[in-house]
Amino acid sequence: MRFNIVKAKTALLVAGKNQCEIAESLELSRRWVGAAFNGRNISEKTARHIAAALGVPLDELKEVD
Repeated sequence: MRFNIVKAKTALLVAGKNQCEIAESLELSRRWVGAAFNGRNISEKTARHIAAALGVPLDELKEVD
């Protein structure tokens, strides 16, 4: 699954967090979180965790084909 880059980065700014903080809070590598915010494929499980950490529904962040 892929995140819509603009929506994901906007949610990050609104949450007042940075990618490192999200990675640390989820105990994920900064590389995985960075991949998500740069539109690369990530697992749905990882996507759900990141969306929850940002306080937004996963559907708001998904890239629509």
